[in-house]
Amino acid sequence: MPPNKLHQGQMLDEILLLTNGPGELSTWVPPVLSRLRQEMPKARIELFLIRDQFAAGTEQAKAKGLWLDALSGRAELARRLLGRKARGRGMVLMLGGAPRDAALLGRATGYPAFSYTFDPRAHHPGLRAVLVDSERTKAAMQARGVDPARIAVVGNLVVDALKESPVQPAPQADVLLFAGSRPFAARYLLGFLLAVAEQMAARRPELRFAWVRSRLLPEAVVAEALEGGLVKDIGGVGARWVGDRLQTSGGLEVAVLDEPQRYAAMRQASLAITIPGTNTLELALAGLPSLVLLPLHKPEMLPLEGIWHWLLSWPGARNLKAGFVRRLVAQMPHLALPNQWLDERVFPELRGIFSPAEVAARGLELLTPERTQEVRAKLQRLEASPGADNLVEYVLEHSG
Repeated sequence: MPPNKLHQGQMLDEILLLTNGPGELSTWVPPVLSRLRQEMPKARIELFLIRDQFAAGTEQAKAKGLWLDALSGRAELARRLLGRKARGRGMVLMLGGAPRDAALLGRATGYPAFSYTFDPRAHHPGLRAVLVDSERTKAAMQARGVDPARIAVVGNLVVDALKESPVQPAPQADVLLFAGSRPFAARYLLGFLLAVAEQMAARRPELRFAWVRSRLLPEAVVAEALEGGLVKDIGGVGARWVGDRLQTSGGLEVAVLDEPQRYAAMRQASLAITIPGTNTLELALAGLPSLVLLPLHKPEMLPLEGIWHWLLSWPGARNLKAGFVRRLVAQMPHLALPNQWLDERVFPELRGIFSPAEVAARGLELLTPERTQEVRAKLQRLEASPGADNLVEYVLEHSG
């Protein structure tokens, strides 16, 4: 979209963005924010970071690097919800989170409210429109009774993020390990994945491994994960720093990649081992075969969506929550986003209780030329086109 194509009469005084998770903060917000700055250079842009039970806890530090006029949280959002309507012109745009919050903020300020989502369930009648990635999501949303006139297909913001994020060169690695950006996952998963790498290297010594470290992980969490004490009972191992690399307790050297290096690494690697999340879509769009894990060795540690998280967090509910999580996961046909979209296990999934040896065997099978070619061919069916230009053009044209 050419810069400053809107007429002066359409200029906004204020743009209020909302987001909640590390994935959305990394992939959805930056491409949209850069275009809003380009089109509305005089507008005040505020981001409300509504952290929830899935947050890493360090999102605010990362968001401070964005070109914002204000960075706020729940307390500031509550004040806006209870305050007077705004006098100027503006809009509300949800880029991850509960669409209810966007609708409430729109009502409080008098601004039109929009929301972007991949999820056909994420709609609210208080939104002027919900913006989606594809015709597939629109059809699913219509099937749930949403007026098609209130749904706009704009494209996939992850495609924009892949194309536009600064790419730093990365050392060559065959297998990428993603332990996630959330402390509750990384504490256990990092040592487990390092054990998987040891098992794979024992059978394929030529393989090179790299851990893609999220900038959202606090140093204390990394140190705790590397001690390995939390995962010894499930087969995990510890590691120590040797320069800028890790050396596992079994002697395997693993490179450590900074977050901006991940896209270059994805394009060079042959396999990723990861957990469910936005990064499964990034991996799919990069064409990298991936093995997706949901360990349930400690199901009571997993956060839940909505009210169930809080209902099952009271003291004494540990066993009840563990059983609930196991039943919930068993009912989910697919965990990875590309698998959900294609309605097929293109990325193999392991869920439940399994050992590093079992994961290693599945990873090595996925590395065979036949399986690699098969997965990459199926990933070509993903419907994914850039969305940031269309999204910004839509919301600015419909904010009058």
